[in-house]
Amino acid sequence: MRLPPTLRMKSTGEFARMRAQGASFPGRFVVLSVLRDAEVERFRFGLITSKKLGGAVVRNRIRRSLRQIVREEQEQLADGLLLVIIGRWRAPEATLAELRHDLLRAAQRAGILKPRPPKT
Repeated sequence: MRLPPTLRMKSTGEFARMRAQGASFPGRFVVLSVLRDAEVERFRFGLITSKKLGGAVVRNRIRRSLRQIVREEQEQLADGLLLVIIGRWRAPEATLAELRHDLLRAAQRAGILKPRPPKT
């Protein structure tokens, strides 16, 4: 299952707006920036992986992992959000499970996760 292109942030202006107005929540492997936007129906996200992380292969592996986490956890994310996920220098060392845990912990601190339905 692919994420629809409508959920991705691509324009430089959106990233600049996030930097100016968004709140950041650092984790060990990622930094999550959040901005509430009533014009966004579900959520939109962008990924930043700088050359400090390594070569193109390493950066693409991290981006693929982060996209997979967003795809699998998208039902937990609240609506009306702009999100930017920035890979930190430790991200290449992390497993997928560690990246997921770090990202969800940052999202929980940001208060953007929907409450889980009670188990029956």
